[in-house]
This record gives sequence, C-alpha cells and structure tokens, in this order.
Amino acid sequence: MSKKVLIANRGEIVIRIARTCRKLELIPYGIYSDADKNSLHIKHCEQAMNIGGSIPSESYLRIDKIINAAKKLGCDLIHPGYGFHAENPKFPENCKKEGLIFIGPSHEAMSISGDKVRARKTASNVAPVVDGEEISKESNTVELAERLGYPLILKAVEGGGGRGLRIVRSSQQLNDACISSKNESLISFGSSRVYIEKYVENPRHIEVQILADAANSNIIHLEERECTIQRRHQKLIEETPSPALTLEMRKRITETAIAIMKEIGYENAGTVEFLFKDGKFYFMEVNARIQVEHPITEAVTGVDIVEQQLNIALGNGLSIKQQDIKPKGHAIECRINAEHPISFVPFPGTIKKFTPPEEDGVRIDTALYAGYTIPTFYDSLIAKLICFGNDRREATEKMKRSLLSFRISDVPTTIPFHISALHDRRFVAGTYDTSFIDKMKSFSSKEGEIAAAILSILPKRTEFIKSEEEEKQDPWMKSRFDWIDVFDVSHTPSRWAK
Repeated sequence: MSKKVLIANRGEIVIRIARTCRKLELIPYGIYSDADKNSLHIKHCEQAMNIGGSIPSESYLRIDKIINAAKKLGCDLIHPGYGFHAENPKFPENCKKEGLIFIGPSHEAMSISGDKVRARKTASNVAPVVDGEEISKESNTVELAERLGYPLILKAVEGGGGRGLRIVRSSQQLNDACISSKNESLISFGSSRVYIEKYVENPRHIEVQILADAANSNIIHLEERECTIQRRHQKLIEETPSPALTLEMRKRITETAIAIMKEIGYENAGTVEFLFKDGKFYFMEVNARIQVEHPITEAVTGVDIVEQQLNIALGNGLSIKQQDIKPKGHAIECRINAEHPISFVPFPGTIKKFTPPEEDGVRIDTALYAGYTIPTFYDSLIAKLICFGNDRREATEKMKRSLLSFRISDVPTTIPFHISALHDRRFVAGTYDTSFIDKMKSFSSKEGEIAAAILSILPKRTEFIKSEEEEKQDPWMKSRFDWIDVFDVSHTPSRWAK
C-alpha cells in the first residue's frame, strides 16, 4: 500500500515535491489557508485540507493544525518544504511523538543548526568562523564591540532570512541597533537572543548542498551554489558552479561542509553557507531544509534532491554515492518576485496574463496561472526561472531570452531587474560581490530597452518620468517609472512620485 505524504507548505514547492512523490508512487496530500483556497498547489495533491486563517500564525505556522491534518488525511510522513516551520526543531520532535515521519533532519541536529551560537561553536571545530559571540548582558555589549572592532553585524540566534540583521559601523549606532535587532528577532522568531560578530564587508555567499544518510554513514555533497546577488539579505540570483572558485578552493569548501555536517550529526538534505572573500571562506550557517535554489543543483548533477530526501526518510538510504556525482554544464536561477523591479516594494494583485518561456534547458517552478490573485499575506516570490547551458555563457544567454519572453501582466515583477543584472559587466565577468545591487547600472545606453522590458509586462497606464534633473542621474535610476495612475500612491516610494 502506497504511503501518504503531507506537504506542509504552499505554492510552487508543494507542486515540486508532489511531482517527485508520484514518481516514487507515494501519494501527496496538502494543506491550505483561507487565502490559498484557489492556489494551484491544491490541484497537485490527492486531497488538501483547509487549516484556517489567511495569516501564517493562524495556518501554516500552527504545528498542531498541521499534525491534525496529517492524522485526518491518514498520512505517514510530513515534508515541511522551506520557510514556515521547516527549521523549527519542535516540528520533527512533535512529529516523532505522534508517530509521523519528518522528512528532514532530527530534532537534535536541528536544535544545533537552528541555534546560530551552537552551530558556530560546533562548526569551529573543523572550519574557520568569523570572530563573534552572543550578547548575554547588555552592559557588556560596548566592551564586546570594542574588542571585536567595527564594522560589526548583529544577527538573530534562532532565526534567518535577513530578519534581525543590523550592520553597526560605530559605537553611536550600537545601542539602537541592538534594540531594533532584538525586537525584530522576538517578533519574527519568538526569541530576542542576538549575537554580534565582525562584519565581513562585501563578501560572496557560497553554499554547499549536502545529502546525509547517517544510518549508513553516507554523507555526500552536490558541489556549491553561488548566492551572492541579494537585496536586503534575500537572494535574487543563484548560479552553479560558482565563477569565484578554483578546483582547489572547491575541494576545500565542499570537504569542510561535509565535516561540519558530521560534527552536527546531520541527516537528510541540508546546506552549509559560507562567506568567501580574498580566497578565504568562513562558516556562516546551516540551512536545515531544502533550499529555494535547489533546482540549479539538480540541473547540473541530474540528482532529484527531493527523491533522495524521501528515500532517506523512508529508511531506504541514498541511492547515490560521492563518486556518482559528476556535474556538467552551468545553471542559473532568477527568482521572480511580485515587486517593483527597482525599489523591490511588494505588489500583490491579480494576474491577467501568464505566459512562461518555452525552450530546452528551461525550467519554471511556479504556482501562477492567469486569473490568480497573489495574496498579501506571504512572501512575494511567485516563480523560479532556471536555465541550464553547456557553459556559463550559454546559460546566461538562455536566461536573457527566457526573461524577455516571460509575460506576467498587471502585476509588477523583478523581471526587468534580472534583465539588467545579467547584462551588468560584473555579472558577465563573474566578479560580483554582495554590493552588486547597490552599485548596479543600466545594461544599455540604447534608449528604451529597459522601458520596453518593463512595459511589456505592466498595465498600459504606467508612465515614465522624464525631467532635466533625472538626466543627470545614473542610467539605472533613469529607467524608473511612476505607479500613481495604477496603484495607491501611499504604497509608492516618494522618489517615484511626479
């Protein structure tokens, strides 16, 4: 009799996991909130249960409701996807108590990886880490900061996703930054614990994909992903392999990632993230879940990561060994968000037209369709565009074509940003760092190229601003446009107003 898997998430990741479940003759089941009653992910599940209100705290963040749904639907396993409770150690702990198999690491391993202080201490046994420590007493904060030296960065101990992060460049900023970081951490993660470390200015972010079958002592890596292009500590473009690594560096960083996971006692799929600068890398954190950007690794290795997750959870172990991993080609992912392409302000709304690109080597993970209304309650990610090529140049050119042919109308998206980003000299050369967006320029001096890209996917009433003052600004800013005629001006940054 086929086992049943509850996918405790929403949107595209549910569809992606459900696809592999059916490949393995497992039956996917789902959940949905009131706001997601028309979501496409419901149709990809054998059955889905409404678990309540629209805001996450009333639905997708209610472990009790999720486990209750799994029991009522007769499920044997729970896959958390990413986000929500995917990295909450209480989730696998509660699943175990209720006789459900959690598709992910154990409660014990997640308790280490999810606590950045414990993770840093554990990783420091086998990997370099940036100097820092938890702020235990506010009275010691100034002394600690002076000892570490500015600039510094504050981080939430029990969270991620950029929440609670504050960069501190002087002692005058320290107190307010601490208060702000603690408050945001408490609201976002239910914990006000923060730690402080030396800030590495404009590094690269490189992560290593790990698959761990602890029962059979089989821990392998699927090489690295470059995740440096970010806004507000949120990734926008990822690629593999990283253009920054030599073969020797790649060997060192992947071997270090495996050593860290062994120290933690990790099992299932996970990612080890590093800061990389001037030929040196430093452990940053472990992501104890499937990553949003996992498709680019699948593209170059041919490994279905979700399939391996399911095999490990079912006790079948990994079906592959390290010597079976022979990456080829290059893959790039662009995260398409329902956001203003320059200010990155989220814009939910109803999709009038949805026409994805079609070409060999192009993959789209999405739950969008024409007529779908993007809810206001969740992340602005609406599609992931993945392009594979025999080399980096081929993958880049394929991505450019795909972006230009992608049509999502009546809601602004980050597609125009991606078009410009891929033409930026630093991206073309592979020499970018985390300052990429701050220093970004328009890709072309030809009049109207960015305008054409933007207008192809926006309502006709969108107007460009042109003035003598704007002509003096850099080309990227010159491509800005006005939403006054289309959207409520109260949601529009003042610099876009006439």
